[in-house]
Amino acid sequence: MNRSLWAEMIVMSVRDPAEVARRLIALHLPREVLWTGLALAAVANTLLFSLSGMLMPGPAGFPPMFQTPFVYLGMVSGGLVLTVLMIHWAGRILGGTGRLEDVLVTVLWMQLLRVLVQAAALLLSLTIPLLAMLLVLVATVLGLFITLHFIDQAHRLNSLPRAGGALILSILMMAVALSVLLALFGGVFFGGVANV
Repeated sequence: MNRSLWAEMIVMSVRDPAEVARRLIALHLPREVLWTGLALAAVANTLLFSLSGMLMPGPAGFPPMFQTPFVYLGMVSGGLVLTVLMIHWAGRILGGTGRLEDVLVTVLWMQLLRVLVQAAALLLSLTIPLLAMLLVLVATVLGLFITLHFIDQAHRLNSLPRAGGALILSILMMAVALSVLLALFGGVFFGGVANV
């Protein structure tokens, strides 16, 4: 995509997210390309997180291990993989017919938008902090609106309430999955940290 088309797609993501989702799905990008793109999005997210930490150190008491870029990258990457899988499975449970690639491409585009918002918020926080907070608030609301349309299109649900149900179900499934992982590995991981 050329620069003007990128800009048009970004603006259209707010004005007509369903159409953007349809265009993205119609590209039929290979699964390997999409997973690679998601990995790059996680790296970009981590770079912005690290830059933000250097420019504006977080409050004291935040566990140091979570402030290291590699741990943060692992958490973001794992979270993105879980998000894709849970939205895919939740949509299927509710009668959706979308492919994993359809969910992947929409989640990847959402991550691109998120990185752009994070970069803008970081710049604003250095000059006009109040405007940065307002941007994050507006982006959060718009993000939910866009996500519902993307899930609806990815799974061909033809219903925003059903897309909302798929989103809620995916969040519940993710919470269960994280609870199981924490029960299996949390004691070893955090116990090891505590004993250092």
